[in-house]
Amino acid sequence: MKIKGITLRMSPVLLGLVVLFAAICAFSFGSTHNPAYVFFGVPIVILLIVMPLALIYSSEKQILKNLPRERAAARFVKAKQVSAAMRGAVVIIEGKITRVSGVYMNKPVYVIEDNTGSIVAKRVALPERLVGVGANVEVLGRVFGKNNGAVWINAETITPIAKFRETVPVEEEQKPEPKEKIHIKHYN
Repeated sequence: MKIKGITLRMSPVLLGLVVLFAAICAFSFGSTHNPAYVFFGVPIVILLIVMPLALIYSSEKQILKNLPRERAAARFVKAKQVSAAMRGAVVIIEGKITRVSGVYMNKPVYVIEDNTGSIVAKRVALPERLVGVGANVEVLGRVFGKNNGAVWINAETITPIAKFRETVPVEEEQKPEPKEKIHIKHYN
């Protein structure tokens, strides 16, 4: 469904649970003829449908509002250049999707691979245009990560593209960090 240009999709798992809850309420009302199942069941079913869609709409509306500013601040990087030191930076990554998971929960996780390596791009909701494995995409988002060094892109947009950019400018490339020397004490 589209509301004011924003595509809303309900998670298949949530939709299945709503149908299960509605069926339980209907069977309970049919066997007991207690009107409480209708008075409480119908509003709860409506809330279970409306609330997730309202949350998705508000987050997508905020993303669309901030998109021009984020795109202007973003810099193009390769997957290998993304590090834990870049947390919070807005980046653009281009690559091929090699794996997709979490679509049934409406929280897709894409593994994007380019010629330097691969990185994970997580999305709050399904993108406007659904893309699958093998598609060439451009991902605009912020770098997030944990203290253990695992990083991913919190994707704002995932857009299919026809061809990749050629190269990254030399001044934007990061130099690898030197490895720390290990000192071993010998006791005689």
